[in-house]
Amino acid sequence: MADDTQNNDRLTLDEESAPRTASRASDISSLQDTMDLGDPVATAPKSRHRKTAGAKKAIEITEDQEDDSQEQLVMNLLDMVADATPDELVTRQDKMTSTLLRLKELQDQQPPKVSFSPSIANSCRERLEGVLIYLTSELSAIPASNWASYKKKLIKLCESEQIINMGFPQRLLKVTDIIYLPEELEAIPREEFGRMHSVARVCATAAQAMGPDGENTDGLVEKWISAKVQDLEFLKKMFGSMRNTFKTSGLENSMMPWERQG
Repeated sequence: MADDTQNNDRLTLDEESAPRTASRASDISSLQDTMDLGDPVATAPKSRHRKTAGAKKAIEITEDQEDDSQEQLVMNLLDMVADATPDELVTRQDKMTSTLLRLKELQDQQPPKVSFSPSIANSCRERLEGVLIYLTSELSAIPASNWASYKKKLIKLCESEQIINMGFPQRLLKVTDIIYLPEELEAIPREEFGRMHSVARVCATAAQAMGPDGENTDGLVEKWISAKVQDLEFLKKMFGSMRNTFKTSGLENSMMPWERQG
């Protein structure tokens, strides 16, 4: 009798737990479906995490590269040894060694400096004199006495050590100081704009010729000449406009301000 009662209780419990078991099985099946490897919802968080970690790593590398300069490495070395005790120097030895090795690596990556020599000076001078042959028309616009002085200064620049490390813009600036500015002070008050057109071409061509063989100036020669021609044309129009203004005012015989300066 007691055994029958126990069996009945077990059956009752099994019947009551069956729905819950089925419900849990359904939940597990649903969870497995949600976490299916082919489901983008399940894999998206992992992918986002990897991308975020990669972005952080890229930022850290970029920041390290920005600080990885010779100046910064030297400052780091000074900080390591400044007021350091013997024991601290021993503990910092590995870091100091790695910093010194990195500093040497950066120095080795720099292009070697070319030593100035008479052959370099001769080559620069020969290239300059070679192009001047083709500028006879432009040179004829410059007074002979002026050009003789300019040419001596150009030759001296060719024979100077500083020319070897100059790019085209730096050479052009030097040549402009030698030729263009003195000619401008003399020619502009006389409104000799054609003369200044020739001077601009002489300056740009000479600066280019004084550079190393095969130098790429990226069209800067013609761009600079074009810019100077535009400036001169503007001055020419401005001077003409001022003359017309004086003429309509009955002052056509008056001396222009730039003429008084000349």
